[in-house]
Amino acid sequence: MPAKILGDPQGRLTKKVQDTLLAKGITSEIISPDVLELTGDWRTNGAVDYRTDYEAHNQMLPLIYIDGVCYSFVQAMKKYGPQDIKWKVWAPSPAVCSKVIAVAIKDDVIQEVLFSGGCDGNSACIDRLLYGTSVQMTKHLLGDIMCGDKGTSCGRELARGL
Repeated sequence: MPAKILGDPQGRLTKKVQDTLLAKGITSEIISPDVLELTGDWRTNGAVDYRTDYEAHNQMLPLIYIDGVCYSFVQAMKKYGPQDIKWKVWAPSPAVCSKVIAVAIKDDVIQEVLFSGGCDGNSACIDRLLYGTSVQMTKHLLGDIMCGDKGTSCGRELARGL
């Protein structure tokens, strides 16, 4: 079954969606919103309005079109991802570079951390370092980190969101 993912081809969230769908035997491709605009597939089955959701979130979250139904990132992860992993997704403070933070949690332990936007290298480091860490320990480790004079940081926003 083919899927189309609306989003930034470089985004780690988009790559995670592709990997998750592939594990379920669903082939996928990343497309730009212009493709959907040309085909008129912005609105599908009333599940999600591509244009409104995409523009309202300032192009932050990938949207997934599978078999005539459009899913948000969270909907796709809940339907096609591992059932024992819970995803929490939120928009951090506008003061930081990242636009979306997504965390996979299993039994109060972090399985994956994904940032959309911001420094990809630092995001990948945070993901690797926090794998297997409890939510409580993550809050303790990152809760007081600052980035320049922003009054917060991506790490602090991660701690706050948890």
